[in-house]
Amino acid sequence: MESIFTPSEAAAFVQLPEKQVYSELEYRVIPSVANSPTLPFAALIYLRALKEVNFTFSVDYRSLLYQQLVEAVERQMSSLEVGKFFTLHLDAIASELSDIITRFKEWQKRLVTDSNIMGGETVFPNSRLTVRRIGSMLERGESSEVIREDYPYLSQEDLEFAQIYVRAYPSVSGFTHRDYL
Repeated sequence: MESIFTPSEAAAFVQLPEKQVYSELEYRVIPSVANSPTLPFAALIYLRALKEVNFTFSVDYRSLLYQQLVEAVERQMSSLEVGKFFTLHLDAIASELSDIITRFKEWQKRLVTDSNIMGGETVFPNSRLTVRRIGSMLERGESSEVIREDYPYLSQEDLEFAQIYVRAYPSVSGFTHRDYL
């Protein structure tokens, strides 16, 4: 998967705070693609690995780890031995991320954005229910069960991806990601 991701998208897909992704860019652990704050798929693998390891490493060590990971991905290595007892299974991480991203993009194609419906805000098919509303409810801690009681036509995938959607495409002063396309 050779896509380029915004920091918000990367944070959403790997389930890290956006601030942590921006820190990796700010400290130049992850170099920006084409001098803009965008990240390659290898960066998502790195970020997902960081999340799973849940250790705090120095900036120098994270930079070295990222460089090693990029080289391993380019050489299509299935794993990367980082230390005596520490091996990253790159193929498993890449497969998991590819699956989530592919399913999310397919789900996103079914959404409706029409200026005559909810002021152009993206909604679920055959409804006036905005994706942002459901994703925001989940972000605030509302349970899936309560949401599904109120909106029984939503699938578990709708709930999962609505939360990724609001993280990946945050609303800025009333604008959504569609306003910039």
